[in-house]
Amino acid sequence: MSFSRKMAALAFLAFAASSAAFGSAEFKDGEVIVKYRSGVVRPREAMNLLYNAAGVRAVRYLRGTMKGFEHVLLDESVKVQDAIAEFEKNPMVEYAQPNYIIRIAPSELQESMQNPPPIGGIPCIPGINIPGCDPNAKWPCLIPGIPFPPGCDDSGGGGGGGGGGGNPGNPGNPGTRPDLQPAPPEVVPPMDDPENDKAYGLKKIGAVDSWPSHRGDKQMVVAVIDTGIDYNHEDLSFNVWRNPSPTKNDVAGYDFIHNDGLPFDDQGHGTHCAGTIGAVGGNGKGLSGVNQRVSIMGLKFLSAEGSGTTDGAIQAIDYAVKNGAKVLSNSWGGPGGAENKALYDAVERARTAGVLFIAAAGNDGKDNDNPDEASYPAGFDNENLISVAATDQNDKMAFFSNYGKKTVHVAAPGVNIYSLAPGNGFATMSGTSMACPHVAGAAALLWSKNPTWDFKMVKDTLMGTVDVVPALAPKTVTGGRINVLKALQVTQ
Repeated sequence: MSFSRKMAALAFLAFAASSAAFGSAEFKDGEVIVKYRSGVVRPREAMNLLYNAAGVRAVRYLRGTMKGFEHVLLDESVKVQDAIAEFEKNPMVEYAQPNYIIRIAPSELQESMQNPPPIGGIPCIPGINIPGCDPNAKWPCLIPGIPFPPGCDDSGGGGGGGGGGGNPGNPGNPGTRPDLQPAPPEVVPPMDDPENDKAYGLKKIGAVDSWPSHRGDKQMVVAVIDTGIDYNHEDLSFNVWRNPSPTKNDVAGYDFIHNDGLPFDDQGHGTHCAGTIGAVGGNGKGLSGVNQRVSIMGLKFLSAEGSGTTDGAIQAIDYAVKNGAKVLSNSWGGPGGAENKALYDAVERARTAGVLFIAAAGNDGKDNDNPDEASYPAGFDNENLISVAATDQNDKMAFFSNYGKKTVHVAAPGVNIYSLAPGNGFATMSGTSMACPHVAGAAALLWSKNPTWDFKMVKDTLMGTVDVVPALAPKTVTGGRINVLKALQVTQ
């Protein structure tokens, strides 16, 4: 990735942090999520009157465990706020809310962030103090044809490269999604993975020392709810979940962007997270994930640009729960969580089903204890949620990481993390997005060794066996970074 592209990612990070500070929460114009009261009869005539009053032009019913939810599309002339007010006047409605936009946090920080070059000639960002910046210079646009950051220069064509922008999964044709290939045979006897030493997080959290006694279990299903996964990656395919009862060709998971069973990663973020959780161990290729054996369910609700909506997120969460995932890895979020009741309720339904929800704390350098600054879903208070901050190789909290003495539970490696990239590739990324799958992987490894435990026992054990780091004490609930080796030694 070029220096200019890396610095554009930095600009994106700074802008996102600035926006979050004002408590802004983007939402889709012309769309509302409605939750009806349980047990209330909704006659067709009454519903038609309500739809007409609210200016509804189309209704998408959310089914299964989301029974009672609707994703409604409004007439062009109707404002979201007016439609919500109309819905909430009706006694059949429990609540109505905007369809909030959710994004991955910028993650391509690596060299430019750790070893910044001379400042001269770097563009200024409104409201951000960058000493010596050039007010006449412009950032290159992150995505071709889209003026972001504001005032960016689109002449360079944008795109390309890994991490925060572009389309590393399929740069030549982002619309092409390959068919799922059969899983390769298991490598017997196991062969050393040549690049494990590049993934320092595996050693830091005790995973490497855990493998002689426990490598994981293919019966443990972890859902990576993200930009999708490269389900054919040679260092992941053996550990990709295979749906025993597919109904929509959803063998490896589901794509809520294209509404089909090919959750291919056209961004890179989801594959990187999946690799940390469960890159195949002992196959003589690349590296191992925290689990050398596991089943990774790919759920795509975030686009190639790294954005999605609440309706996609809640459908992905409910799909994962319905199809047997025990751990959900969620490296995404945004502001406005206090109003995002539909997302909170989805995490709560996962809790009711006994599922553990791991969330990235966010990359704004903000205090998640402050509801106006927090990133959600990490800032929620659901009992089954573990919020994860990012640390570096020296156990120092990353400067970009959100924190919270009451709301951020643990820390995990999240700076310069080496993992998988689409197209049989590998990449180094940084962010709480990278810390989150270390904890999701640790939860899966621990739970697979203790299959009779419930989510609370897994969560409590992970939190109770951290390596205490004094610098983390005022920043997290536990004051420590996870250690899965210690967790595996606990008996209950």
